[in-house]
Amino acid sequence: MPDVLACVDHSAYANSVCDHAGWFASDPDVGVEVLHVVEGAESAPLGSAPNSRDETPCADALVARAVRRLREEGVGPITSAQVPGAFVDVACGRGASVVVMGKRGDLGETERGRLGSSVDAVVRRAPGPVCLTSRYFLPIHRAVVLLDADLTHRAALEFMARDPRMAALPVDVVVVAGQTEDAEPKAAWARSVLGSRSAEIFPLLADGLDDAVADHLQTRAADLIVVSRAVIAPAPQVRLEQIEERGVWGMRTPVLIC
Repeated sequence: MPDVLACVDHSAYANSVCDHAGWFASDPDVGVEVLHVVEGAESAPLGSAPNSRDETPCADALVARAVRRLREEGVGPITSAQVPGAFVDVACGRGASVVVMGKRGDLGETERGRLGSSVDAVVRRAPGPVCLTSRYFLPIHRAVVLLDADLTHRAALEFMARDPRMAALPVDVVVVAGQTEDAEPKAAWARSVLGSRSAEIFPLLADGLDDAVADHLQTRAADLIVVSRAVIAPAPQVRLEQIEERGVWGMRTPVLIC
């Protein structure tokens, strides 16, 4: 079971995926698996070789570049796999602590206003957090956690509080409340979770997360957006790729969904 799974394809996101995976694996004991899934190939057991002769040379070079990039960054244990099958099934079946993938894959790069078609299913099915990377990696010095007013939606801030990779990051917590909601109870809970940690809490009245994050990032820069699954994907019928790029997905900022 890999600690961090770096899902690479032939899109422009491949280098960024490696760099973000390397950031998550900054501890030398944390391992990274580079995964390339050969879509459309016949199903085979996990770990078997691709059965497409046309794909193999390009995939070999893609994976080799990714492994080399991670080694140059000083990442600890690195493994790699090329697996045929459906990307969502394979990626979610690896059991990684964190899945790192681009906001769009090689088949969806022309759809700049939306997420890739596999993102929704991976976010809902992955056993741990999913990091959707920007096209380019920038150093991560500050995070913003997006919360709604529902006191039962706690995963994002709890992950920030317990994960050692996040412990050194200053954090802004934005609590988004609708017209009939009160943000203060959730803000008070956030203060109790973070304790003495370097953090600022911002209760906001907004129509939704997109407006809230767009307004907040205009005045306070952040290098990572963290949000709970229950907040960003509240209902199966609201698919993530249907959300346009103006808000959360449109920022040149990676999004970590917990």
